[in-house]
Amino acid sequence: MSYFLNLLELAKDVILPPLCTVCGKISPDYLCSECNSNIKVFGLSVCTHCGRPLKIENSKDLKFSSEFCSLCKNEQYYFFRARSYCSYEGGAAKIIHKYKYNGYTYLGKILSGFLKRAYEYYYSKEEIDFIDTVPEYSETNRLIVNRYQSDVDAGDFTISHDASGNHMKPLVLLLSKFTGIPFADNLVKIKQTPKQQKLDRDSRKVNLSDAFKIKNCLNVHGRNFLIIDDVWTTGSTLNEISYILKKSGANKIFLLTLARPV
Repeated sequence: MSYFLNLLELAKDVILPPLCTVCGKISPDYLCSECNSNIKVFGLSVCTHCGRPLKIENSKDLKFSSEFCSLCKNEQYYFFRARSYCSYEGGAAKIIHKYKYNGYTYLGKILSGFLKRAYEYYYSKEEIDFIDTVPEYSETNRLIVNRYQSDVDAGDFTISHDASGNHMKPLVLLLSKFTGIPFADNLVKIKQTPKQQKLDRDSRKVNLSDAFKIKNCLNVHGRNFLIIDDVWTTGSTLNEISYILKKSGANKIFLLTLARPV
């Protein structure tokens, strides 16, 4: 049966070969090597706290330096460290937008690869107890992940958006399987809020006040968390979640996003 299925896959690729989602050229994958090489991946020349890219003449390991950007000197951040995989522009922005807004769920495999590489680069040596992601608001205030978790455990997980509309949860489940770090599913959004993109920095902070809660505080105290999101803009959402985790007794909170504007 598997031999027959492989033949079907081969025939499909011959008749309808994959096209790069960025440039539209025929490619072995949905992201061709040329477009992949044009994605601006962040290295070590970033703010040691929030991960904002810094212009430094002599590159050095900033993960353990005292280089802080101007934002970190003026903002009150509750997380320990934040990092992003790449710059939110060009091909990376197109892939994220298509996956998030246009329903191109197959691009989740590319994005999960971004998360894996960023995790290995920035956080593989850290002691992290749980992985979680920014929850979406729902009337039932419950995040539906059991179906996806069983598929991951069975080894045949297919990227798709979950029933609560959270496009990042499938990616986080894959990262959880890859790293062996449990998915906490311990955050809930209890207040429907206007889109953050439409608000200025100060309004974003007010908008998120009391929007998130912890389901089980006993699983937070003294633990280290890695919180995943798609794009860092001002960091208001992730900082608010960091705040409620710290208020519930969390130890260190690490943040990781697919991209951030530069």
